[in-house]
Amino acid sequence: MVLKEMVPDDNARQYAIQRLAKLLRHPDDLAYKADDVRRKLAQEKLLIDAQLNTDVRRQFDDVQEGLELMYSTGGQIGHVKEDMQHVDRLCTSAQSYLSNFDRIQKISIANRNFVRADEFYSQFSEFHKQYTHVQAMMADATANFEQGNFNLLRLHYFLYKLEDFRNRALGFAGANDADAEQTLSQMFGGIDGLVLEFETFLWHVAEGMYELALRNRTNIIVQLLKVVETEEAADRTQEREKEGAGLVRKQSAFSGSDKLSIASSAMSRGPKKERKIKGYKQKLLDLMHDFIDKRVSEFFKNDAKGLSEITEVTGFIIDELAFAADAVAPAFPTSYYMFDLFVDEYHQSVVKNTNELVSRELDGGEILMLLRWVREYGAAMRKELGIPKEQLKPALLEGREDNMAQEYLDIAVSKIREWVKNLMKTECETFAKREDAPSMGEDGLYVTGGSIYLFEIINQNIELVTEAQRAKLLCDLMAECNKVFQDISKQWRDLLEGEKTKQIETPETVAEGLVDYTMALANEQIRSVVQAETIRDETGDRLTRSHQERFKTELSQTMDIFMNVAEAATQTLADIVFSDLRPITSALYTPEWYQDDLLQPVIETLKDYCQDFQDHLDKYLYKRLMQDLLSRFALSYIDAVAGKVKFHKGKTTEKLNLEIHRASKFFKEHVDPGAVSDTLNVVRILVSVIDSTPTMIFLEFFSVKKQYPDLPLALVEDILSKRDDLEKQQLKTILESLRQKSKGDTGSSLAKQRTLFSKLKNYPPLGTAASSKAGGFF
Repeated sequence: MVLKEMVPDDNARQYAIQRLAKLLRHPDDLAYKADDVRRKLAQEKLLIDAQLNTDVRRQFDDVQEGLELMYSTGGQIGHVKEDMQHVDRLCTSAQSYLSNFDRIQKISIANRNFVRADEFYSQFSEFHKQYTHVQAMMADATANFEQGNFNLLRLHYFLYKLEDFRNRALGFAGANDADAEQTLSQMFGGIDGLVLEFETFLWHVAEGMYELALRNRTNIIVQLLKVVETEEAADRTQEREKEGAGLVRKQSAFSGSDKLSIASSAMSRGPKKERKIKGYKQKLLDLMHDFIDKRVSEFFKNDAKGLSEITEVTGFIIDELAFAADAVAPAFPTSYYMFDLFVDEYHQSVVKNTNELVSRELDGGEILMLLRWVREYGAAMRKELGIPKEQLKPALLEGREDNMAQEYLDIAVSKIREWVKNLMKTECETFAKREDAPSMGEDGLYVTGGSIYLFEIINQNIELVTEAQRAKLLCDLMAECNKVFQDISKQWRDLLEGEKTKQIETPETVAEGLVDYTMALANEQIRSVVQAETIRDETGDRLTRSHQERFKTELSQTMDIFMNVAEAATQTLADIVFSDLRPITSALYTPEWYQDDLLQPVIETLKDYCQDFQDHLDKYLYKRLMQDLLSRFALSYIDAVAGKVKFHKGKTTEKLNLEIHRASKFFKEHVDPGAVSDTLNVVRILVSVIDSTPTMIFLEFFSVKKQYPDLPLALVEDILSKRDDLEKQQLKTILESLRQKSKGDTGSSLAKQRTLFSKLKNYPPLGTAASSKAGGFF
């Protein structure tokens, strides 16, 4: 490995991973190639270190040599200064050797003035002819502008000579000869108009620079730039002469011979009127600024059509810059840094037009489209043209992306809440009135259809934000949606609770169909869960890892919210079912129970309900509901112990075993047989406690406690106290021994061992407020 293969620091990690991936392609390579790779990399490191040391040493040598040169330069400058002073002294002393030096100098100046006067007279005589020639050239160039048949350099050359001659002529006239100056000004008056006409023509050519480049007439662009550079050089010369003239006026302490020397130098150049500074380069840059701004503004107005097609701007700018880089910028001198100037001008115009667009009120879709385009613009400029983000200053939207994202979020959530409010108003009214049967889906399940409308607007916003490539905004949107879903959940749960209470307490005052509508609501929640899961899996996988976890967490919370409503609906169904069974369950262990078959109407009622549940309720919810009904059925047998009942050994257990068998047979048609056996086992425990002999009660109780740690002692005490075969003293002894042995049980120790016994209404779990108030029987 050599130094040229080394990579920048910011890519070192990625480069290292790629190298290791090439060297270790298979799992076995870790065992067989790792040592060889390590040795190879160590050798490469030694080679790199040696090369670095050599380069560092060479750099130090170069620096030392440079410092030595700097020290020696100071001495050389001193020697040059001494030599120049010596030459000056020689010039001064040489004048004393010539006795007629002043006279010779004056004769020389007079001779040069005669020559210049003759040249000036000749040019003066040719002026009208030259002026007419330039005027004709200007007219011809204007006439042939479209064809490009003109030569800017030739035209400018002759016009420049005319301007220079005019300035020298006015300079010779002097400021003290007003008549001569007025006569010359009238004579040269047409030049200013010709110069103005030329400048107009020149900037007209500059405005057509892109058109010339398209026609491969870059030679005209080069001519234009030569003219600009010539005028810039003349401007700089004029500024230097003006500074030099000011310096001469300040040198008032010279000797006579020095004054004569200065006068001689001035006369050799000839007097000249001060030239007007034209600033062609700045005018050209200003013209290009206006030209580019006009092109970009027209595109925004006509092609981008405001924000509706804002994404088209990126392609337009890239095409424009690519054309400028290939066809226009090469014609300019490198000192102009023309491509950077093009990039800056185009970007500044894009920023200006974008700011104008966002100054008005935008809707949510427009904001997202704008945010998406801003991100794509920077990425495309970097990918297509290699323009780094740092060069595009100021940034599009000037750092307002986060504020606009929040603005979109506020707009979107506001619309979602408004839309959901109207939807829930309709849904709740329909649910409460129940004028018609609920709608039925293709699979025979009752539905309300609300989830379709709810997720339609949610999906629209998710899709818009996803297309805008704003992962954080997407997560924020789902967090706000969850707040909306929480409100929906509370509304449904409150409505369910209210309708259920009226159904149970005053059934004659409520509309029919509560069970069917509750099933429809539960099914709709499952459909919402499925849609949320689809969004989580499909959209979440498209996000970066940094945002994927949060997004999926938000969607999982969404699913939990809808599932909570579904569970509340199934619990409502179970409550309604057991409210119908309450007259029967309240008669358990009473004389009526011993005499009649009360289980058969229970099973028939359950059959009627369960058939509807099986036909019209989601399969998952149906299984959950049947498990709930099974648990409530078992608990009803245990909670009934708290009533005014009596247990007859043999008779009670025989009837209980028969009813457990019949109930088990029914529930196994709807619930997993193993789950049925496990759930009804709590009733069998009741049988075992009733049927145990006095000597075995202690062992039986603690045997059950191992399987069901939360078995309430109060329940066992209640069962034993209602057995007709135990004497009072015998019962007291048994209960005292059970209490003594159970003193170590606490609510905290049993908190993680809850079973079905913890759901008893009449016998709360150990450690609760209700259980702490419960006392013994003696």
